[in-house]
Amino acid sequence: MPTKLALCLLFPAALMAAGPAEVRPLKTEAEARALVESCFKLFVAEDYKAGLDLFKPYWKVSMNELNTLTMQTITSRATVKERFGASLGYEFISQQKAGASFLRFVVIEKLENTAIRYSVVFYKATDRWEMQTFIWDDKVQNLFGD
Repeated sequence: MPTKLALCLLFPAALMAAGPAEVRPLKTEAEARALVESCFKLFVAEDYKAGLDLFKPYWKVSMNELNTLTMQTITSRATVKERFGASLGYEFISQQKAGASFLRFVVIEKLENTAIRYSVVFYKATDRWEMQTFIWDDKVQNLFGD
Protein backbone atom coordinates (compact mmCIF):
# COMPACT_ATOMS: atom_id res chain seq x y z
CA MET A 1 0.00 0.00 0.00
CA PRO A 2 1.62 3.29 -1.04
CA THR A 3 2.53 5.66 1.69
CA LYS A 4 0.74 8.96 1.44
CA LEU A 5 3.23 11.78 1.79
CA ALA A 6 1.12 14.89 1.62
CA LEU A 7 1.25 18.13 3.47
CA CYS A 8 -1.33 20.74 2.68
CA LEU A 9 -2.00 24.12 4.16
CA LEU A 10 -5.03 26.05 3.09
CA PHE A 11 -5.92 28.38 5.93
CA PRO A 12 -8.47 31.09 5.28
CA ALA A 13 -7.62 34.38 6.95
CA ALA A 14 -10.61 33.97 9.27
CA LEU A 15 -9.07 30.83 10.78
CA MET A 16 -5.59 32.20 11.36
CA ALA A 17 -4.47 32.48 14.96
CA ALA A 18 -1.91 35.21 15.45
CA GLY A 19 -1.63 37.85 12.74
CA PRO A 20 0.90 37.03 10.03
CA ALA A 21 3.78 39.23 9.05
CA GLU A 22 3.09 41.78 6.33
CA VAL A 23 3.35 40.23 2.90
CA ARG A 24 5.88 41.78 0.50
CA PRO A 25 4.36 42.02 -2.96
CA LEU A 26 5.13 39.68 -5.82
CA LYS A 27 3.94 41.79 -8.72
CA THR A 28 4.49 39.39 -11.60
CA GLU A 29 4.17 35.70 -12.42
CA ALA A 30 7.91 35.69 -13.11
CA GLU A 31 8.61 36.88 -9.54
CA ALA A 32 6.39 34.10 -8.15
CA ARG A 33 8.20 31.52 -10.29
CA ALA A 34 11.60 32.85 -9.18
CA LEU A 35 10.52 32.44 -5.55
CA VAL A 36 9.46 28.83 -6.17
CA GLU A 37 12.71 28.12 -8.01
CA SER A 38 14.76 29.54 -5.11
CA CYS A 39 12.89 27.26 -2.71
CA PHE A 40 13.61 24.16 -4.81
CA LYS A 41 17.30 24.94 -5.10
CA LEU A 42 17.40 24.76 -1.30
CA PHE A 43 15.23 21.62 -1.17
CA VAL A 44 17.62 19.80 -3.51
CA ALA A 45 20.43 20.78 -1.11
CA GLU A 46 18.29 19.26 1.70
CA ASP A 47 17.84 22.65 3.40
CA TYR A 48 14.07 22.41 3.80
CA LYS A 49 13.89 24.98 6.56
CA ALA A 50 15.64 27.65 4.48
CA GLY A 51 13.47 26.75 1.47
CA LEU A 52 10.24 27.13 3.41
CA ASP A 53 11.55 30.25 5.15
CA LEU A 54 11.66 31.92 1.73
CA PHE A 55 7.86 31.68 1.61
CA LYS A 56 7.29 33.39 4.97
CA PRO A 57 6.90 36.96 3.67
CA TYR A 58 4.49 35.83 0.95
CA TRP A 59 2.27 33.44 2.87
CA LYS A 60 -0.48 34.69 5.15
CA VAL A 61 -0.26 31.95 7.76
CA SER A 62 0.84 32.32 11.33
CA MET A 63 4.45 31.69 12.26
CA ASN A 64 3.31 28.76 14.42
CA GLU A 65 1.63 27.09 11.45
CA LEU A 66 4.64 27.65 9.21
CA ASN A 67 7.03 26.36 11.88
CA THR A 68 4.86 23.25 12.27
CA LEU A 69 4.90 22.66 8.50
CA THR A 70 8.67 23.09 8.48
CA MET A 71 9.22 20.55 11.26
CA GLN A 72 6.81 18.05 9.66
CA THR A 73 8.58 18.45 6.33
CA ILE A 74 12.03 17.92 7.83
CA THR A 75 10.84 14.79 9.65
CA SER A 76 8.98 13.40 6.63
CA ARG A 77 11.84 14.09 4.25
CA ALA A 78 14.18 11.91 6.32
CA THR A 79 11.77 9.02 5.68
CA VAL A 80 11.48 9.94 1.99
CA LYS A 81 15.26 9.92 1.58
CA GLU A 82 15.56 6.54 3.27
CA ARG A 83 12.83 5.04 1.09
CA PHE A 84 13.31 6.78 -2.27
CA GLY A 85 16.91 7.95 -2.24
CA ALA A 86 18.72 11.26 -2.41
CA SER A 87 17.60 14.26 -4.41
CA LEU A 88 18.97 14.52 -7.94
CA GLY A 89 17.41 17.86 -8.90
CA TYR A 90 14.05 19.38 -9.76
CA GLU A 91 11.98 20.10 -12.86
CA PHE A 92 9.15 22.54 -13.51
CA ILE A 93 6.30 20.51 -15.00
CA SER A 94 3.67 23.18 -15.53
CA GLN A 95 2.60 26.72 -14.83
CA GLN A 96 -1.15 27.26 -15.03
CA LYS A 97 -3.57 30.11 -14.42
CA ALA A 98 -7.19 29.84 -13.37
CA GLY A 99 -8.76 33.09 -14.43
CA ALA A 100 -6.81 36.18 -13.43
CA SER A 101 -6.71 35.26 -9.73
CA PHE A 102 -4.88 31.92 -9.37
CA LEU A 103 -1.46 30.75 -10.48
CA ARG A 104 -0.17 27.22 -9.92
CA PHE A 105 3.28 25.75 -10.37
CA VAL A 106 3.70 21.99 -10.49
CA VAL A 107 7.28 20.93 -9.84
CA ILE A 108 8.86 17.53 -9.33
CA GLU A 109 11.88 16.81 -7.22
CA LYS A 110 13.80 13.95 -8.82
CA LEU A 111 14.96 11.30 -6.36
CA GLU A 112 17.05 8.21 -7.03
CA ASN A 113 14.03 5.86 -7.12
CA THR A 114 11.04 8.11 -7.93
CA ALA A 115 9.96 11.73 -7.84
CA ILE A 116 8.01 13.88 -5.42
CA ARG A 117 5.29 16.10 -6.86
CA TYR A 118 4.78 19.62 -5.53
CA SER A 119 1.95 22.05 -6.17
CA VAL A 120 2.41 25.69 -5.19
CA VAL A 121 -0.59 27.97 -5.64
CA PHE A 122 -0.63 31.75 -5.54
CA TYR A 123 -3.68 34.03 -5.29
CA LYS A 124 -4.00 37.56 -6.62
CA ALA A 125 -6.90 39.54 -5.16
CA THR A 126 -5.71 42.94 -6.35
CA ASP A 127 -2.23 43.78 -7.61
CA ARG A 128 0.09 41.15 -6.11
CA TRP A 129 0.52 37.39 -5.89
CA GLU A 130 0.34 35.85 -2.41
CA MET A 131 1.04 32.23 -1.66
CA GLN A 132 -2.11 30.24 -1.03
CA THR A 133 -1.09 26.55 -0.75
CA PHE A 134 1.96 24.33 -0.75
CA ILE A 135 1.33 20.60 -1.22
CA TRP A 136 3.73 17.71 -1.82
CA ASP A 137 3.15 14.02 -2.30
CA ASP A 138 4.39 10.96 -4.18
CA LYS A 139 1.39 10.73 -6.56
CA VAL A 140 3.32 11.24 -9.76
CA GLN A 141 0.59 9.41 -11.71
CA ASN A 142 -1.52 12.56 -11.23
CA LEU A 143 0.89 14.46 -13.46
CA PHE A 144 -0.84 12.86 -16.45
CA GLY A 145 -4.33 14.15 -15.70
CA ASP A 146 -5.98 10.71 -16.05
